[in-house]
Amino acid sequence: MADMVKRELKVAWLFPDVLYLHGERGNIQALKRIAGFAYIDVIVDKISYDFEGFTPDNYDIVFCAPGEIVSFEAVIDWLMPYKEAFEKFVDSGKVLLVTGTSQCIFGKKTTREDGSTIEGLGLVDCNYTERKYVYGDDIHFITDYCDVEKECMGVQVQMINVESKETPFAKLLYGFGNTGEDRNEGVRKNNSIFTNVLGPMLVQNPWITKQMIINAASNKGVEIKNFDFDMNLEEKSIATKKKFIANKKTNLTNCR
Repeated sequence: MADMVKRELKVAWLFPDVLYLHGERGNIQALKRIAGFAYIDVIVDKISYDFEGFTPDNYDIVFCAPGEIVSFEAVIDWLMPYKEAFEKFVDSGKVLLVTGTSQCIFGKKTTREDGSTIEGLGLVDCNYTERKYVYGDDIHFITDYCDVEKECMGVQVQMINVESKETPFAKLLYGFGNTGEDRNEGVRKNNSIFTNVLGPMLVQNPWITKQMIINAASNKGVEIKNFDFDMNLEEKSIATKKKFIANKKTNLTNCR
């Protein structure tokens, strides 16, 4: 008998023409590719200001890439009528992935360098402060988002400090993280992730992508069996990057 639940995941990609920094569109490509190994189709809607009939309830995954902070007020104004729907979306265990600066859209308040402020949707108990200088480097972390703790890699282009009262998404092994003063990275709320990790994260760490698909499919009632594929290349990449980071640490120590 055919599966009564259609084997597809619907993804809302928020404002790709406005929030488009750092090549994060690769996260969408990773979702499509890896879901294919589970024989699941990924249907993507690009949500823009003229999109009609949007509601988070219609989607299994919502993705929001980084953008320039100056564009956030218009995006927040457009999304504000869906605030309660987004809260239900996250609370129900659906997947919202927000990367880089766009975390500001879903938090409480962002304070810009000039002292002006932007009120966000308030989905997570986080406040943000724009940095005078941008921090850019590799980021190495451990997360329990997967069924077991996994070492992961990415890059970080840090333009904001994140003051959070939420559960961290990950613990840093190397990098700046939320504030540069502790080892917390990003925020996790149920199956949703708000993170500084770029790269794109879902390309470099397919085990996170796999778990994200499992979470979204399970929430929808789609059963996944024999969801296996080769991650050897990415595992080797992690090992190589760990050596590179160790050399950076050694060189930095020697320079002091």
